[in-house]
Amino acid sequence: MIFQPTQKDHEKLNRFGLPARPRDVWWAIYDGIAAAGVGIVHVAGLFHKKLGAAVCGRAGGVTRWQIQLLDGRPSVLIHAASRGEFEAVCPLVDRLLKRGDCRVAVSYSSPSVEKTVQNYPGLWASGYLPFDRLGEQLRFLTRIEPSVILIAKHDIWPNMIRAAAMLRIPFILINANFHSRTKRRLPFVSRFNRQFLSLVSEIWTISEEDAARIKPLVAQSTPLKVVGDTRYDRTMQRAEEARGKHAGLKTALGTGPVIVAGSTWPPEEKIIFPAFSSLKKTSLSAKLVIAPHEPEEESLSRCRKAAVEQGLTMMLYSQWKGDPVTEDIITIDCLGILADIYAVGWATIVGGGFGVGVHSVLEPAAYNLPVAFGPNCHVSREAGLLLKCGGGSILASAEALCSQWSGWLDDPACYAQAANSAGNVVASHAGATSRVLELLEPYLRRQ
Repeated sequence: MIFQPTQKDHEKLNRFGLPARPRDVWWAIYDGIAAAGVGIVHVAGLFHKKLGAAVCGRAGGVTRWQIQLLDGRPSVLIHAASRGEFEAVCPLVDRLLKRGDCRVAVSYSSPSVEKTVQNYPGLWASGYLPFDRLGEQLRFLTRIEPSVILIAKHDIWPNMIRAAAMLRIPFILINANFHSRTKRRLPFVSRFNRQFLSLVSEIWTISEEDAARIKPLVAQSTPLKVVGDTRYDRTMQRAEEARGKHAGLKTALGTGPVIVAGSTWPPEEKIIFPAFSSLKKTSLSAKLVIAPHEPEEESLSRCRKAAVEQGLTMMLYSQWKGDPVTEDIITIDCLGILADIYAVGWATIVGGGFGVGVHSVLEPAAYNLPVAFGPNCHVSREAGLLLKCGGGSILASAEALCSQWSGWLDDPACYAQAANSAGNVVASHAGATSRVLELLEPYLRRQ
């Protein structure tokens, strides 16, 4: 059973849930910003379908959660903001459920993972994380009664941490990464980050570099441990499960090189289509499988137009009925299969690197496929590892990309080196799930 707030804890709050003492000015500032932010997203949600769904889900707080009956076992609350973060912690969730000696609850912030979590077998409770108001977080944690809270990656909510501290619930960041350009160290921002990160029980980072970047922002007494990233375990698990999943498609695409371009945006597509068109001139049997980041009509029409401009033929994945593919390009027009589709590839491109940041490069690397991506990749540690070992490359131009592909076709040994280097990045970083479970043992025994 968790500890309840003491009278002294309650005296810190006024009727609006704001700190009553002058020295808590940083919390007062944050609460004001958070209140304004909630109002803004409510308005914005009226015009944005995905944001509107998130607002609706979070607005209900814990009352909208799916919760089973309480029992005497300790509970673990895992927060995974979106689908990517949840995929990363699936090996941990599975291992905890298999143990059977604890209850597992999962919270999230994005509609992208809602159905996946709701349909995940064995979870004791699940739902949207409430808006980050102190009263909401206190009600939420008091209802869930976690013995320990695990936050995957960096979706850190200050009032959730503050509520956990008041209820004396250990709060741990796992798979924690802080990239070289993190804004948490900016002068004004860093002062507030120190305020709420001082309440974190432990931080388990992906690498030594991440630990060094966050160290100035946490209390000296806060344990910083380099544990690794459970996402590598999940990526290897999914790749193993999917290797035979699309064997029919792989056969239908023929024996030529298959380029798989995943989560693409217009900047990548302006390079991919001309590069592939050039490759076809020397490798007639080459095929392109492309998955726009948002497989809606606008993106599909954009790809269709680009294909016509390059004199290439295209079909949609939904149109393929198992026959040999005679078209030059297959465009993926559905969600949820990209990570598995990489299994049919020979070389890959991952989108996002010309925008806010490159998408997941681990998924293709797990199939021993070299990966190309745009220059904005500093937020992805994995992209840096791929560049360093030769398993990844920066997209510069259509000419350079086609030259790379042609060079690999002419020199299979060079291709094999790049492919094996990419696969080794994933294999060599596996095992974090077991390390996390070992470190969790004391918290699971805590009653």
